[in-house]
Amino acid sequence: MFKKKSIVVAALLPILSSLSLADDKNKGKERDGATVYQESCAVCHSTNFLKEAPKFGNKDDWKAFIEEGQQIPVAHGWVGTRKMPRHGGDPKITLDEFINATAYLGNSAGAKWKEAKDLDNKVYEEILKEIQIRLQRNELYDKIGKKY
Repeated sequence: MFKKKSIVVAALLPILSSLSLADDKNKGKERDGATVYQESCAVCHSTNFLKEAPKFGNKDDWKAFIEEGQQIPVAHGWVGTRKMPRHGGDPKITLDEFINATAYLGNSAGAKWKEAKDLDNKVYEEILKEIQIRLQRNELYDKIGKKY
């Protein structure tokens, strides 16, 4: 069991590192949260297209997410959760842009979340760690589902 986990972690580290390096090269070029929201998120988060999606500005919809802290909704949304597709369904979005959009959405409902350029390193590292955890869980679920 430990050996398999170590292999998965070792396999994921270069991927997660490349996310961080790619984001470093693009610092300052990312779209802000409002732009990403309008271009990629508004379809699901502003209408009844997907009823389960927390709506822009709806404090009740966002309450539980805000209580979790910025890291969890960013990481889970980035990997894909419930009916939300990976990367919010936008194949060209960067992690920093996704952070920006999530901050914009959360802040519309009362959160005090920061865009990627304003995050401290600790929070950014926590997001990367949670992404890694979610990827490992998803891989495990895929294996269990295929096996049984």
